[in-house]
Amino acid sequence: MISRPDFMSLRAFPRPTRVLFIVLLCAAAAVILFLLMPREHLLRGLLVDLELEGPDPSRYARLREALTQRLPLEVDRLRTTRVTLEYIHFSAIERKDLAAADFVVLSPQGTPWYRYDSAGLEMVKEIVVNAAIADDLPLLGICGGHQFLALAFGGTVDFIDPTFVGKQPERYPKQAIGEHGVTVLHTLRDDPILNGVASHPGRFRAVESHYEEVKAVPGQFVNIAASALSEVQLMRIPDKLVYGVAFHPERCWDDGDCAEFAVPEGKQLLANFLAMVREHRR
Repeated sequence: MISRPDFMSLRAFPRPTRVLFIVLLCAAAAVILFLLMPREHLLRGLLVDLELEGPDPSRYARLREALTQRLPLEVDRLRTTRVTLEYIHFSAIERKDLAAADFVVLSPQGTPWYRYDSAGLEMVKEIVVNAAIADDLPLLGICGGHQFLALAFGGTVDFIDPTFVGKQPERYPKQAIGEHGVTVLHTLRDDPILNGVASHPGRFRAVESHYEEVKAVPGQFVNIAASALSEVQLMRIPDKLVYGVAFHPERCWDDGDCAEFAVPEGKQLLANFLAMVREHRR
C-alpha cells in the first residue's frame, strides 16, 4: 500500500499554518454559502392618493395590505422581496417624491373628475408624465388611477352610461349604468402582466367598481383587455412599465376576502407587476 508523502498532509505544516488554512477554508465556505443564499430585494413604492377629499393615510388599507404584506407572503417568487408603500396625497406631491420610489401606484377615487378643476390636477399630470417618460419610473393606475393616467397623457374619460355623458352631477349617480362586481374580460394582445392570468386569445375575471371609463386610449398606450360593457380595461405604454387597470386587482383573491366568490387573477396580475419592477430595478 502506497501512502501519501508527509508534505501532502496538514501535519507536514507548522500548527500556525494549519490553523490559518482551516480558517481560510471556513471563510471560503461561508462566502460560497452567502452567495448561494437568496437575497432580499427591497421595493420602495409610493401610493398617490387621488381622492378629492383631504389626505387620509388610512385610505386604501386593503390595497396597501395586498402589496406590502399578502403578496410577499403568498406568492413564492416574491418571498425574498420586501415591499414598502409610502403615502402621499396628490395635492402635496412633487417630482422629487416620485424620484425616491421604485414604483408608483395611482389610487382609485370616488369623485367625478370634472370636480377637480381647481384642485391643481394639471401639475400632477405633468409630474406623472415626466416620471413615466423621462425618468422611466414604473407606474400602475388602479380604477380611478387608470382613468387619471389616461387623462394625464391626453386621453378622455366620461360616464359609461351614454345618458350621462357630458353631464356633471355632484357625485356619481346610483341610477347610472356602471360596471360592478366580477366581470369577464377578453384579451386583445399578449403582455407579460398577464402571465399566469390568461393567454391571448383568452379570458380572465376581474372585480369592477366604476361609473366612468376611458373613452379614448392615449396615443402612447395600447389596449390589452376589454369587457362587453367597457372597452379600455388594461392599457400599457409599450416598452415602459406603465399600466392602467380599470378594475381592482387587490380585491377578492380568495373566499376570505369575498364570501360569495374568489378572483385570484388579480393577485397574479399584481405579482407580475412587482416582479417586473424588481427586474427593472436591477
